[in-house]
Amino acid sequence: MKLVVTIDVEEEGLFSGRYDPFEAPTTNVSSLKLLNDLFLKWKIHPTLLVTYQVAKQPAWRQFLIELAENWGAEIGAHLHHWNTPPIFSSTLPGPVPSENIPTQILREKLNTLLEAFEPMKIIPRSFRMGRFSFGPKMFKLLSDSPIIVDSSVAPMRIEYGGPDHLDAPVDPYFLNPTNIASRGDSQLLEVPITIVPIFPRIGHLLKKMQGSRKADKALGWVASRLCSFPAQPAWTDISRLKIASALHIRRGGKVLTLFFHSSEVAAGHSPFHPTSKEVAFFIEKLDAFFSWLNNRTTLESLTLHQLRETWN
Repeated sequence: MKLVVTIDVEEEGLFSGRYDPFEAPTTNVSSLKLLNDLFLKWKIHPTLLVTYQVAKQPAWRQFLIELAENWGAEIGAHLHHWNTPPIFSSTLPGPVPSENIPTQILREKLNTLLEAFEPMKIIPRSFRMGRFSFGPKMFKLLSDSPIIVDSSVAPMRIEYGGPDHLDAPVDPYFLNPTNIASRGDSQLLEVPITIVPIFPRIGHLLKKMQGSRKADKALGWVASRLCSFPAQPAWTDISRLKIASALHIRRGGKVLTLFFHSSEVAAGHSPFHPTSKEVAFFIEKLDAFFSWLNNRTTLESLTLHQLRETWN
């Protein structure tokens, strides 16, 4: 089993309902050092997916480079399309889905993000779209960029402004340019975050029930609460983490892909981790989960780029 641990390294705003489009605070980033002992203990090589608001800060560039060197980590790109310049105004309710943003504006946003890594002498090869708002339009832009591996698909999820990936595969696959939730013959490898359906084809059945925005909201609740197990440490307790992982392993899954946010290891920046006590408990949960995984299966931790280089 390959283990891919991804961290969205981003500005504050995730749990407040508003991201500052100009000078968003980024103090949470320093808390990533709390993961040092854990990652070294279990030989975790994470992928740090960094937003523009963090990458543009000189104070964080050397910090992230040193973390990456210490952990054998990769630094990739994470696009918050709502507050990465140029700022796009729309009559649609926010967050505006990326597919509803003009292609040229999206291209300029992606270029702004990638250019922010130049002072670090890094050309990002891995990518994640904010809110998993990923579709054919964004795929085309990535295909014309240095990005060769993406992790923007959230299986069994559908919500406005975010994913529409109910029937996406759970394991990595090469993308279909016209339907990013299906396998194709492109050169862009998709590494979905691991969300396991309770029955293998239930996502296909739910997909046929899509309709109005109101209906899709109800469908999203059913899919996420009743029809799937997320192997995501910030979303669920350790018992459900184990159930999701064991089910994925039993079905022959080859890759377990976890994600969480930098703000979730910073006290007070997540409603679930208001104090350092809850942050410590979260790290203890990760420790117990990694211990269980290592006892359950032969585990190899890879970055997104490393997985892309070995996948066929």
